[in-house]
Amino acid sequence: MKFLYSYYILTIATLLIVVRCSASKSCSRNSTDEFANSHVGLIISPMLSSSEIRRIEIYWTHANLQSGDVIALYDEEPREVATALYSFEPHTINGILKTRLQADFVPTSNLTFERQCLKYHVAWLRNGVIRKTNCLETRPNWLAQRKSTLGSARIRDLFLPGTHDSVSYSIVQSPTNDNIIDKYVIAQDEDVLAQLIYGIRYLDIRVGYYPLLNQVWWGNHGIVNVVPLQTIINDLKIFLNNTEEIVIFDVQEFPIGFGSDLSIHHKLVAYLEKQLGDYLLPKSYGWSTTLDNIWASGKRLIIGYDQSSVVPLYNSIWPCVTHQWGNVRSVSALYTYLNRIETAAMSSLVVNPRSAMAQMTPNTWDVILDRLGGLRKMANDVNINVTTWYATKWHNSANIVAVDFFKGSGIIETSIEWNDKRFSSC
Repeated sequence: MKFLYSYYILTIATLLIVVRCSASKSCSRNSTDEFANSHVGLIISPMLSSSEIRRIEIYWTHANLQSGDVIALYDEEPREVATALYSFEPHTINGILKTRLQADFVPTSNLTFERQCLKYHVAWLRNGVIRKTNCLETRPNWLAQRKSTLGSARIRDLFLPGTHDSVSYSIVQSPTNDNIIDKYVIAQDEDVLAQLIYGIRYLDIRVGYYPLLNQVWWGNHGIVNVVPLQTIINDLKIFLNNTEEIVIFDVQEFPIGFGSDLSIHHKLVAYLEKQLGDYLLPKSYGWSTTLDNIWASGKRLIIGYDQSSVVPLYNSIWPCVTHQWGNVRSVSALYTYLNRIETAAMSSLVVNPRSAMAQMTPNTWDVILDRLGGLRKMANDVNINVTTWYATKWHNSANIVAVDFFKGSGIIETSIEWNDKRFSSC
């Protein structure tokens, strides 16, 4: 009887999500604004060389494209009388265009905990009239600003933007050439605090243990230690202290120093509890809890932990988010894999959250021979496609979507837009 009751509750919850999605699509279809379902946005190319860094890219979609439409880039709030830095006429209903303009370097210290446009704006003009605008922006409070609409949702019901290998970052200010190690180790170009301020809410954390170093805990990419874990934790605490956001800190894989010795895991959990105890949502809340319950608890950090023998022993760590890996080496193969998992998700009653790992995976020879051009090139090939797929095809099924070089995608604004539509009451 208990099983039937649980099944009934899950079925009702699933139906509510479908109803919300259907309502949002109906709202969009019934809009009289021909730009209601269009989009124009700005992203930053991850490509890096001695002559290229932070190139601004413009992407767009509009089913009712008209001859003479213009998309324009500005370094100020768009106005009909403003002078554009760059403009062009789009000739396809969706696309992406890389400009020759380099975005300014913005250090994390210049970011605030209020939403801000970072200099560059884009506008869609029809007959000389601005009809749609957007900007390069931060979204530090986007979840908390939606308490009234998202409060009744579970983590599994949301579309959350995430970063893959969140700690494998390098802050590069000027054009330079990557060495072969950085090409396949560095997966992000912003530190964790900046990732969170821009809007990321899921962090993929790999931890290495180095007992002979002054800092024994490190954030790793595979066997390479990149950033001390204490640096990551400090960034996380700064963000949580200055916002009301909910964050998933998912400790996945333990590539160095753990082996089969569970005592090292107990040391790591003790360290995490000591550093983050004031923020930790107890596991007893469970993945079925709502965002309202999380906010009411005053604890807004969920630590997932990828070691099933250890998780039952502590109320501070949760079963980890399920990573869905295609382990593919081409954009077309990635599409096939993501389409399969998102189609399956539409009928799934699983409560635990899952993360679509939306990147290609090089094999050993790819790295040795540099056959795929490095993680930046791979992300450049993938990210705008992932943005388009989730904006147009999988927005109803998406849960967590984790990307490399997140600023080269539109996954943050896509997830925010579709959370608004999923839970719209219009």
